[in-house]
Amino acid sequence: MSLIRFRKIISIIIFVSFVLLFLGPDIVSTFLSGFLLPLQLLPAIVRIITRPEALFIAGIIFVILITLIFGRVYCSFLCPLGTLQDLLIAESKKFSRRPGHSFSRPQNGLRYTFLVLTVMALSAGFLSLAGLLDPYSFAGRIFTYFLQPLIVWIYNLAILALKPFDIYLYPKQTAFVPLSVLAVTAGFFLLILYLAVTRGRLYCNTVCPVGTLLGLLSRASWMHFTLDQKACSGCVQCEKVCKAGCIDLQTASLDMSRCIGCFNCVPACSKGAIRYQLKPRKIDTGNSWMPARRRFIIGGIAAAAGLLAYTADIRLFPQVPAASANPPVTPPGSISAARYTRACTACSLCVSVCPTQVLTPSFADFGIAGLMQPKMNYEKSFCDYECNLCSKVCPTGAIGPLGLDEKKLTQIGEAELLQDICVVYVDHQNCGACGEVCPTHAIRFVEKQNVLYPEIDKQYCIGCGACQLACPTSPRSIVVHAKPVHQKAEKYVEPAVTIQQTKPANRDFPF
Repeated sequence: MSLIRFRKIISIIIFVSFVLLFLGPDIVSTFLSGFLLPLQLLPAIVRIITRPEALFIAGIIFVILITLIFGRVYCSFLCPLGTLQDLLIAESKKFSRRPGHSFSRPQNGLRYTFLVLTVMALSAGFLSLAGLLDPYSFAGRIFTYFLQPLIVWIYNLAILALKPFDIYLYPKQTAFVPLSVLAVTAGFFLLILYLAVTRGRLYCNTVCPVGTLLGLLSRASWMHFTLDQKACSGCVQCEKVCKAGCIDLQTASLDMSRCIGCFNCVPACSKGAIRYQLKPRKIDTGNSWMPARRRFIIGGIAAAAGLLAYTADIRLFPQVPAASANPPVTPPGSISAARYTRACTACSLCVSVCPTQVLTPSFADFGIAGLMQPKMNYEKSFCDYECNLCSKVCPTGAIGPLGLDEKKLTQIGEAELLQDICVVYVDHQNCGACGEVCPTHAIRFVEKQNVLYPEIDKQYCIGCGACQLACPTSPRSIVVHAKPVHQKAEKYVEPAVTIQQTKPANRDFPF
């Protein structure tokens, strides 16, 4: 089996696994998250900083090792966005009238600028830029916002087709995604689509900070592609098939910082001028201070400085206030809104797996530091009392692991009853919708003149939003406000029922 075929098979298997991670059943998503997510560079780095775990540390070490040995092969088979671009490039060739074309080379100034800006944003505690450019997070948004609705729509159509055969299944729904979030994601996707079709992997080598960082590491990789200028016939076939635009026949050079290890150039060369082999040693004359080496050192210093700054006390950096006076509720396990905003890359995996679709991508509800990060949307749904799935699959630790028993006592918000809107207080008529759905018995009723008036015992309220969703008034007469720092609720204990036994009037009565 050729290296190209082997790479393609592995890439497709991993890409399909990512699709199943976002769109598969709960048990599949939970299983796949255990070994796919630690291999995604940016989420793994954030996870190690926010909530260190041996599996994610091992994932980082694995990615660094394969890059130092084989070069930037990560971008060829481990990156879901990279495989998606390869599929777009392959499809575009079927409709291209030209037998081949050379892809544009990236601008080094831009690629290092994006990397430095991303590191600076991370060092200041802002993940917005990193979340926008991170290939895994961006691919996750594509799967969740566009592919999942398409699959659900097809599934629901199939349900309608099965009804005449007396086969009945429950229809599915997808999470609500604001138009602003859809527009931003669609705009980035169209940009990548255009670049992939016309410029190959230009996004990976010019915009993506993960690709640039791995490119710096790959300069020191053991295995290199080499170009034998004597054997080269100048047919430029290798340049035409190079998706990364890293081959320059005029200078007989091959830039390993841009090479993604697709191996397309090897069979394209009929003269065998391109080889994949151990990096050849160069004689150091003492005057080898080249721009490439200088960029490598500067980039390494910038990355290290950013990492150290990000791990420092976040209070040293300026905070951006939330966009609204009433901040959104964050999921159980996020601990606080400030911590959640600094750890979430907006990959939307939690949105995709949420069974009640209460998690909704927000545009700027968390401020500029939290663009497109999910929030609890109680106008659309509620947080299932028996579910902690989002805490099991979050790759960055923004939603930390939370046991189901602990989750049931975690106060993420607090319900408030607006008596001037509630129909019971306004019209003096029984309702009781909020109390019927409350899983923690935080809503109790006090009888006054044959009318049951709801009251909230806040020590039991966890802010799940079930009462707000069930409230029939418009606007809602019961709303949940976020707790900036999550707290622990009291566990409700059913009152003991005392049964008083009375002595029968006649002890001889047989019954």
